[in-house]
Amino acid sequence: MEQKNLEKEFVERTLHILQNYEGPYGVTLLINCLLGMIVLPKEKDFNHISGSENIHFNDLGIEDGDIKSWGKIEEEGRTAARFIRSMRNSIAHIRIESISNEGEIESLLFTDKSGFEAVLSIEKIKQMLTKLKEFLR
Repeated sequence: MEQKNLEKEFVERTLHILQNYEGPYGVTLLINCLLGMIVLPKEKDFNHISGSENIHFNDLGIEDGDIKSWGKIEEEGRTAARFIRSMRNSIAHIRIESISNEGEIESLLFTDKSGFEAVLSIEKIKQMLTKLKEFLR
């Protein structure tokens, strides 16, 4: 992989792995993909979210009920870009808990120090990452 194509290929390969994996460790893989597509771009300052001020919740497939609490985040700051930042904080600091039904993980709870809380189903997280690809460059 050439350096100039690293960013684009990394995102495409991560999504390909996520969409084609059929083994028993799907949730583990999903968390790794979240690290790779939400945390790594910010930390390495590549693949950043272009036009993040223009991202809307429906662009990511996020609904009002998915966000349980914004915590200390003021109402005017409750944007999709801020949602991604809060998700980044949750993922980077491993503030993730699983929600199971009869032993099967159905959803993940994401929290951060500001009091942000979101519960996303496994399928919704996969959809969000697929949609987020359109905003990464």
